[in-house]
Amino acid sequence: MEYNALLAQKVIGNEQRLDWIEGLEKLRQEGTVLDFKYTISPQQGYTPNPPLDAGNFQLSRSGMTLQIDLLHEEQLMHFFSNLHDQIDGWFMLDGCSISRTAAVDELAPLKAECTGGWFTMKNKNTP
Repeated sequence: MEYNALLAQKVIGNEQRLDWIEGLEKLRQEGTVLDFKYTISPQQGYTPNPPLDAGNFQLSRSGMTLQIDLLHEEQLMHFFSNLHDQIDGWFMLDGCSISRTAAVDELAPLKAECTGGWFTMKNKNTP
């Protein structure tokens, strides 16, 4: 049952970078936060700590960094909730730091710097 759920969520198989980008652009249009920029790093093999026996599967991670403009902290929680609910895949947030902007007249009084990664699993026996 879990295998089918992971297939449906597009965790098992090839990296879904285009789906992630399209999903992030949809989130941008929804306006949950004022604006954001992101980068998705190239996919790399991933070994959790402590190591986990993944059987026939290779676990990979595509790191992502986000710079998010916020009116208030709650927007950040809504953003990641929407990301989880609307974009297929398995995203794990590593952490965020929030700081006030220096200029009083700026539209976004807060900026968040967040890091995380998109995980995928691929059967070692398939090309």
